[in-house]
Amino acid sequence: MSEIEQHLTDYLTGYGRADQGKLMAVASYSDWQRMAQHELDRRAARLLELFGEDELQAIASGQVSLPKLASQLMPT
Repeated sequence: MSEIEQHLTDYLTGYGRADQGKLMAVASYSDWQRMAQHELDRRAARLLELFGEDELQAIASGQVSLPKLASQLMPT
């Protein structure tokens, strides 16, 4: 079991401790992958809220690449 799987297992153990129905709901829901991607998108969108119109237009048009700019700031 990976470290991430162990962490999630520990969390789910606590989550379902008082109500086994919660674990049943998690187990029966089949779209967690899509929902996790949606949450990642939502969190990324929160960063965009910090930018003004000009910055957003530049990003949207492809004139500016946030991943490229961020990569340039990271130590090599």
